[in-house]
Amino acid sequence: MEKSIFDKIVQDIELKGWSYQQNIVDNKFLMSIGDCFNQEFRPARVGKNQTLQLQESIRGDWIYWIDPLNPPDRLKFFVQFLQSLKHGLNEAFYMGLRDFECHLAKYPIGSFYKKHLDRFEQDSSRGFSFIFYLHSEWNQEDGGELVLYDKMGNILETILPRPGSFMCFLPGEFPHEVKTAHRERRSLTGWIHTKDLT
Repeated sequence: MEKSIFDKIVQDIELKGWSYQQNIVDNKFLMSIGDCFNQEFRPARVGKNQTLQLQESIRGDWIYWIDPLNPPDRLKFFVQFLQSLKHGLNEAFYMGLRDFECHLAKYPIGSFYKKHLDRFEQDSSRGFSFIFYLHSEWNQEDGGELVLYDKMGNILETILPRPGSFMCFLPGEFPHEVKTAHRERRSLTGWIHTKDLT
């Protein structure tokens, strides 16, 4: 019997701490949610709470926050996917994952995000990072790769953000960066926390 996508992700997390899966959704689905990226996006900022600041020399993406408790109908699939994944991770690893937060993100042509960790120094509640790639077309020359590093600064993997694919990893273990995009790069990005957010 073929393993479910969740079984594959759980196995990858156990073996290496990250997982990349293709064809989570098809191109027809991606085309159907295209106008979700016509919302009023804002430039992403770095830092947390009072230290938030705009630094385009570090990151150039634009974001639109989604309420996981009340997502747009066309994005409910992703919320259900994440709920199932959270259950699988907690069952396998007793991670204590609870609420998640997420936003749509788009990288305009020429933008990037320099190497960083997804965990804050004073808040380690981000227990799991995830990215759904939601552009309907992407080629090698379009750039925008996600580069995953180990803690010594060695490149572990360079991942082309193929349409409809899914990337996830343990946020405290893998510094990562987004290389310069040469086409608008779209995603649904977020974190599953080990604390209640509501």
